[in-house]
Amino acid sequence: MSTKEDRIKYADCMTFIRYRLEVINLFLNRKITTGYDIPDIETIALQFRKVFELIAMASLCSNREKFEEVRARFDKMWNAAEIIKMVEKFNPNFYPKPIERKFNKDPSTGGTISPLLEGFLTKEELIKAIGRCGDLLHADNPYSENEFINEKWFNRFRDWNSKTHNLLKLHTIQVLNYDIQWWAVMKFGTNEPVQIAEMQKITNG
Repeated sequence: MSTKEDRIKYADCMTFIRYRLEVINLFLNRKITTGYDIPDIETIALQFRKVFELIAMASLCSNREKFEEVRARFDKMWNAAEIIKMVEKFNPNFYPKPIERKFNKDPSTGGTISPLLEGFLTKEELIKAIGRCGDLLHADNPYSENEFINEKWFNRFRDWNSKTHNLLKLHTIQVLNYDIQWWAVMKFGTNEPVQIAEMQKITNG
């Protein structure tokens, strides 16, 4: 059963995601820096890794016992595919579904809401991204012949950043009760709280 407390916890997860994306933006726009590219890249990778993990785990907020069970295992896992597989075991529809809202010429008459079809981070991309972040958070083999290209990483981060914003800006999440969805408004670029609304499935009869 979904409760107000559950929705507050989900909003907290989304708020922490928003904070981390703000830090990522500061690094990408060179407004803050460690003074060296490689530590900057590693710092951004750490923030993205936490963002992606929160996306995976947040949908379990509707069931505290399952959340705690997953959280305990999460700390010991590093393989991205295994992390997603574990979360999917508890909630096969855990991944956010981005939507877009278009107002009529006269906004007072309403508008339409429809699925966003492209330009957002897919589940498959998230899995790959978690793995890439993990690679960066380990010390390099000094004998490795792989070339580390800074600008390639910054370009990859910019792509992830844009797609993650598009994924979460306005999205729905299927909680463990299949008759209920949560609709989330992230309020990027503001200090306003993340908004979460509960939607109940309408049944005939």
